Amino acid sequence: MSPTAGSEPLRALIIGCGAIAGGYDEESPDADQILTHAKAYQRHPGFVLVGCVGPDPVRRAHFMRYWKIPKGFASLAEVDIPYDVASVCVPTQFHAVILEELLEGPARLVFAEKPLTDDAQRSLAIAEAYEKAGKPMAVNYFRRWASGFMELRAEINAGRWGRFLKGSAWYTKGLLNNGSHFIDLMTFLLGELRPVARLGKVADGRDDDPSHDVIIATAEGAPIHLLAADMNAFSIFEADLLFTGGRVTLTESGFHIIRRPVVASPRFPGYHVLGPGGSEDSGLTHAMLGAVDNIARHLADGTPLQSHCRSALAAQSLCATLADLPETFP
Repeated sequence: MSPTAGSEPLRALIIGCGAIAGGYDEESPDADQILTHAKAYQRHPGFVLVGCVGPDPVRRAHFMRYWKIPKGFASLAEVDIPYDVASVCVPTQFHAVILEELLEGPARLVFAEKPLTDDAQRSLAIAEAYEKAGKPMAVNYFRRWASGFMELRAEINAGRWGRFLKGSAWYTKGLLNNGSHFIDLMTFLLGELRPVARLGKVADGRDDDPSHDVIIATAEGAPIHLLAADMNAFSIFEADLLFTGGRVTLTESGFHIIRRPVVASPRFPGYHVLGPGGSEDSGLTHAMLGAVDNIARHLADGTPLQSHCRSALAAQSLCATLADLPETFP
């Protein structure tokens, strides 16, 4: 990873001073993991952090000190410095207003947290406006930038695992908020998905974004069951994917991947079983660094963005359609 020869570093502005902006990495300052926008920009040689925006003066001052950011502002309207890339790290209900304001601003590219907004139609309007303006937008469905998932996708596309048969997954904290991460990842790995059924929801207190049990399917009709758990008990993001050639399991929020290929049974001649599999690091701890590197390369030479407004819209649209389906079971 290196900046383009002879070019100046890209100037990054972070809007929001919370957990995904930098807070997750403040909790473990010596860890090798890079989970936030601030740490990713700080670690990439092609970027320099020039400013941050946050309405809370105490939190903003702490954020500036911790990440060595020279300028801080209470609102985007107050920003009076040039910047090339803007990260949108505010709560979802404020995304639309910030994205609309950034459309007219100096940023060459916007790096938005997911989902784009809390309303599918407004997300579509914003995406279309950015496309019309010629301003690219990356969206932080960060598993698309994890090396392990890119390798798994290549294996699936090359036919190593055979035909996809069926999948199941567990998630918490809202179909749009976290379920869309799984939908986006499955789209990345398996291709276009379609809605099948909504089976019910978990009583977890998220009335604004219920955690539904749903079924989706690949273009070939292979079903994937997405099951919600109660976030008040614990968080989970795990999945099992069954192929004719084996089983792929995602554990620990996707930070580890277990591959178990089909082998001849050592006990029963003529039968085939799943072989043993070890847990492998998915590369998710450095996916954010991959994201900002992808952004830098996109601005330098047009390298396609791995996650963008159209891929994010596909996940949000599917979530909206599923949420509107009649409940099949009580």
